[in-house]
Amino acid sequence: MPPLVTHMIAAVRAGGQISADGISFDHRNGDYLLGSTTPDIRVLTRWDRERTHFFDIYNDGHQDCVENFFGAHRSFRDPSNLSPETIAWVAGYLTHVIMDQEYVLQIYRPFFGSRSLLGGNSHANLLDRVLQYELDRRERESDEDMRQIRSALFGSAIEIDAGFVDRPLLTKWRNTTAAMTEHPPDWERFSFIASRHLKSAGIESESGLRDFMETIPELLDDTLGHVDQSALDGFFESTAERTATVLRDWLSAD
Repeated sequence: MPPLVTHMIAAVRAGGQISADGISFDHRNGDYLLGSTTPDIRVLTRWDRERTHFFDIYNDGHQDCVENFFGAHRSFRDPSNLSPETIAWVAGYLTHVIMDQEYVLQIYRPFFGSRSLLGGNSHANLLDRVLQYELDRRERESDEDMRQIRSALFGSAIEIDAGFVDRPLLTKWRNTTAAMTEHPPDWERFSFIASRHLKSAGIESESGLRDFMETIPELLDDTLGHVDQSALDGFFESTAERTATVLRDWLSAD
């Protein structure tokens, strides 16, 4: 699923369409940005994906990650009972699970999944990871955006009542998230990020990895040829619209 910086930038774009008294949903609100990455805290905790994302990627039936989230954590359903910091964090959290669900439905399954032309094999999953990394790399090209986000993050996690995530863990995750904004917009970390997919494709040795990294430009061209820009633009646009609608409905709930 999309990496952390992609999630934060997407949250900022969706946040530009909503408003709430005394709360901004943009790059200045570290609690909102932190929420937009928190579902991936399972990287630290090793929790099952469904526990933090409320969507089973292997289930083709109808699922609603937002309703599943509020069903599991009912204390978050009524924003009038939450502090501004917690409201911002929950709003950010929702942006993440919505985006991941939409990515599976609009990008992964049609272009890389088992019913796609690529058939969902190890090579398809590796190409999907190449695409995700490139989208994130593009977002990291603005040093100023990354600086603003990093500064906001370091002011977060102090007043959030995250419930199922205690404050020491949330603070540790905040530091992990902030560190992501310091990575240069290159391909140096791809082998680390995609290690599981590389192994599945039989790429484990140092020499094999070097050879693979040399093919990245060609693989990227193939991937972007397979998933055309209009599909990506449509995904980002529809996801932002759905996210904004969900957040407006939640914030206005009686």
